[in-house]
Amino acid sequence: MLVKDFYAIDNKQVQEDGSVIYSVSLNPGHDVYKGHFPEKPITPGVCNIQMIKELAEDAQGKQFTLKNIDRCRLTSMVTPDGSPKLDVKIQFDAADAYKLSATIFYGETTFMTLTGTLVDKLQ
Repeated sequence: MLVKDFYAIDNKQVQEDGSVIYSVSLNPGHDVYKGHFPEKPITPGVCNIQMIKELAEDAQGKQFTLKNIDRCRLTSMVTPDGSPKLDVKIQFDAADAYKLSATIFYGETTFMTLTGTLVDKLQ
């Protein structure tokens, strides 16, 4: 789990349409940035995906496994220096609560979009 180490949740807002928007802060001192990359840190896409999964778990109050990713598009680099604050919108499909769409953005900049399917995590 990355929360409280890689990023922190600053705010959570449930929208009228049922989506949840999280405001998060990245931890620029996290070890991942020492290897990716020390001179110009960039958030690895896999860390963005893990953050989305964790926020989906928070939104639903249960643990998931990300079964598949239908679409994942990285449109701008997330960096702890240039974009230490992010908003993450989590939306579950009304017909199938395990279908997820998510967007990482801040202001007018969209960093990543993802659609996929979750399954309950086996205990």
